[in-house]
Amino acid sequence: MIGIVGTGLAQGLAAVIGFLIAGVPGALMLGFLTAFLSILPAGPPLVWIGATIWLFFQDMPGWAVFMALWGFFIVSGIDNVVKPCSSAAARACRSCWLLLGVLGGIIAFGFVGIFLGPTLLAVGFRFVRRWAAPRADEAAEEKK
Repeated sequence: MIGIVGTGLAQGLAAVIGFLIAGVPGALMLGFLTAFLSILPAGPPLVWIGATIWLFFQDMPGWAVFMALWGFFIVSGIDNVVKPCSSAAARACRSCWLLLGVLGGIIAFGFVGIFLGPTLLAVGFRFVRRWAAPRADEAAEEKK
């Protein structure tokens, strides 16, 4: 969960900076949309490619090229750097568990389940580990 939210915030901030530099109107709103869509695998490119096309049709091809390069290397590149570094919990919980949490959350809670599913799965996983740890210690003592 921390990796997903952290990546979204980082991508949104980088997108806002790029939109402001290129002079795209509504940069803050587009940055928020980029951060929100970062949950989807191809979400942020939907926003910065749209801004690139808009710049091109506004007779600003130089800024359009800048936005395309900024979006490809900076905004979309953040997903490959920030998410692995910020999700230490993802190392303990395999990707299939994360996917199960997201899908189960969507089924149980609807759209909000995208966030609640993995969170509740992680909390439940932690509770089970805490509950099982004393029992494992008791079993080890009985073998002695």
